[in-house]
Amino acid sequence: MDFSVVIPSRNRPVLLREALQSALAQTHPSFEVVVVNDGSDGDNQAAYARLAEEFEPRVHFVNLEHTQHGHGPSYAINRGVESAQGQYVCFLDDDDYWTDTEHLARAWHALSTTESDVYYTNQAAYHGEERVPGPLWLEGLDEIISRHDSADENGVYTATLADLMAVRGFAHLNTSVVRRSLYLDLGGMDENIRYECEWDLFLRIIEAANGIRFYPGITSHHNAPDPTRSANVSTAVNMLQKLLFRSYLLDKAVLFSKSTEIIAKAQHHKTYTLKKITELLSEDGDYPQAYFYARQARGSGWDIKWILYSFYLGWRALTAKV
Repeated sequence: MDFSVVIPSRNRPVLLREALQSALAQTHPSFEVVVVNDGSDGDNQAAYARLAEEFEPRVHFVNLEHTQHGHGPSYAINRGVESAQGQYVCFLDDDDYWTDTEHLARAWHALSTTESDVYYTNQAAYHGEERVPGPLWLEGLDEIISRHDSADENGVYTATLADLMAVRGFAHLNTSVVRRSLYLDLGGMDENIRYECEWDLFLRIIEAANGIRFYPGITSHHNAPDPTRSANVSTAVNMLQKLLFRSYLLDKAVLFSKSTEIIAKAQHHKTYTLKKITELLSEDGDYPQAYFYARQARGSGWDIKWILYSFYLGWRALTAKV
């Protein structure tokens, strides 16, 4: 089997149906779909059972035991990949869907003809009916690659790690295809991370991959999280918690990567993350903690405005104790 499409899902059987239908509409003949039901609640559990009945044998359901908040996407995806049979694994969020029925066919041609480990594309993000303006994820990467490489007959480029480090973002899981053996060799998703876990995986994969292919077209519709709701991972934790997860994955990249490009970019984003933590704590009136994080951010580089801001926070922290 060529591909396994892994879809983690929890308490969203209605949205899952559209994701399933978009995956099953692929024209490539050799693939399976693996849904990992992350311990859904009550009536939702029964709805997943009905979906499993309806879509078998084209869709395989892996049912995890129920926990209050679920095991998280990293854990669920790893269980899905472990049960997968495909040579390559790809991923799809249960509230999103693929928009290009040739996605897997194009990926197979690009990967099999070059024996590459990884294939990335782009997607469009929406708030309801309104498209979120970019650049997002890997938008603009084709312009960077075209300086040294020409696209093949399907519009697919060969990317380097340096190319990928030159863009602002990283590949979303909806648009990622990776050789299953490489995924498993790397230990899969870090199960300690519940937010932006795909960023950590992206950095580890592109450093280890033999051959990276990139198609700049849009292959997926991404429903951007609504911050007023708490039904998804991106909004289930507050912003400080999200930034702590981000700080952890960036520290991993700095400590364990052998790539100078990855380390430099991770250090840059770590400084930005520390500054965001500082600003949030300051807005909340927690000046002692804000000053603590401001000093860490200041240690990452010289910025006169930030130095002055740090002194201000230090003064506020002192006066708050009086």
